[in-house]
Amino acid sequence: MENEKFLLTVSATFDAAHSIRLPGSACEKLHGHSWKLEAVFAGALGEGGLVRDFLELEKALRERVISGLDHSNLNERFDQPTTEMLCRWIWSQLLPLGVVEIRLWETPNYSVIYRG
Repeated sequence: MENEKFLLTVSATFDAAHSIRLPGSACEKLHGHSWKLEAVFAGALGEGGLVRDFLELEKALRERVISGLDHSNLNERFDQPTTEMLCRWIWSQLLPLGVVEIRLWETPNYSVIYRG
């Protein structure tokens, strides 16, 4: 089918601590989260009925993003490690792979979606 587009989502988790400048908030104290990252890639159906190889995308996600963030203090890498700023950085790491959307969950109830 012409103009057919598929969206593939690859997820990963990491544990990291941060504190953010937010006067009067408990978030100014160092605290940790079990973050969940969802990265969405777009493409057309290729040979063999696949758009992309999930395993290759997962490997790239771990190498480019998760390995540098897992079990870290995010304040050592980012000036203001908000979920929004992390999304922007993750986007820059995955852009060469054709990412079209990032969703980063800070808690089961709070997430940020970034589309560049």
